[in-house]
Amino acid sequence: MSEEKGAKERKYLIVGGDDSNHAGTAEGEIIIATFSFFLEDSLVRRFPNNRDYKFVTDWLNSSERDFRFALLTSEKYRHSSENLIEIIPSLIFSYMEEENVFTENLKIYLDGRLSSGNREEIKSKFRNYRGIENVIVDNFIKKRFNERGKIIKRPECPTATYCADVLANHLYSTTFERTNNAILRKLSFRD
Repeated sequence: MSEEKGAKERKYLIVGGDDSNHAGTAEGEIIIATFSFFLEDSLVRRFPNNRDYKFVTDWLNSSERDFRFALLTSEKYRHSSENLIEIIPSLIFSYMEEENVFTENLKIYLDGRLSSGNREEIKSKFRNYRGIENVIVDNFIKKRFNERGKIIKRPECPTATYCADVLANHLYSTTFERTNNAILRKLSFRD
């Protein structure tokens, strides 16, 4: 895959992506990408309808998992429903370059709606980049209707996506109070 010294060569890179759903607020919005080299983190499973911070802390307690985030404060991002789709590739590129990652298979799982055009746009950015041969982009929606027309809010998604959701919520609720927090170490996008 790579001749580079110190490269992390992995068969799979699993990415979960979510936003804080605050694009219209004055503070801004946070976009999160979680990263895992464990294929099991791409398997769809059911999670409780609450955010389990301890689970995510334990999940991140592996050198084979990590995250990056973007803090969007520019007016450009204030009322866009495309922030996650627009920013997630930058977070992935940043992670792969910083960590010197090469992989054959990139699996990107996003929370929320995604058109086939958006799916193809994201895929095309990564084909043949750092050894990538296969790119999967899929999306998961937390709120669904059951056969009786009732809303079900129990997330069914890959673990990487669930962890991105929990982190996005946690970072949003703490970021604007403590922006110098050590956990806020990755990226900030501004015009």
